[in-house]
Amino acid sequence: MSPPEAIPIILLPGMDGTGELLKDLAKRLAVHRPVQLVSYPLDRSLSYAELAAYVLERAPSRPFVVLGESFSGPIAIEIAATDQRVAGMILASSFARHPLPSQLAAFVRAFDVRWLPKRLIAAALMGATATPELSTCLHQVLATLPRNILQDRAREVLRVDKRDRLREITCPILCLHGRFDHLTNERQIGEIVAAQPRCQVHWLEASHMLLATHPDAAANAIGDFCGPLDCT
Repeated sequence: MSPPEAIPIILLPGMDGTGELLKDLAKRLAVHRPVQLVSYPLDRSLSYAELAAYVLERAPSRPFVVLGESFSGPIAIEIAATDQRVAGMILASSFARHPLPSQLAAFVRAFDVRWLPKRLIAAALMGATATPELSTCLHQVLATLPRNILQDRAREVLRVDKRDRLREITCPILCLHGRFDHLTNERQIGEIVAAQPRCQVHWLEASHMLLATHPDAAANAIGDFCGPLDCT
């Protein structure tokens, strides 16, 4: 059981929104602090603003750390810029401004990621660390997601720009990023650091889904970041 004085952490999942792929990380973090793993509704599409409100309605009444993975980075930024309870923010494989050209918006309306070969999806998201178990979990999660939800979330990504909100954040910030991440890259890290020069950047030898593929290393980095906040 985690110590009662340890600061809690809210985990916001990537594009799938289920949190299924973050359960191993959550178990490791829960040894040291309260963990709240959020899942987004699958029965309706919510904008970034609506998702931020959805998370805040479920947030602890005391100070907490918010972690946004990939798609959820802009949600974490909005929450950290809005709510004084946020004592620290972590962006994992994420961004403040959309990582893809806006011209792709029209393509997204017709695209379904599930059309891609399963092996290609796993390789793009997890690289060489895509174990059979993780790959199976990923494909099972994707199979349960309504196509319109994925498309609406992709459109949200393509028009988001939270750099101004990022500049307003006063709490400590950590960026976790994989050296072999081909979906978000050094440009996104550069934009985050430009907006928040005091942001810590921690690199892992990992691909995009580093929280799932490297839960021990990620948990250690998160613990080192949260530790000094436990007594504040």
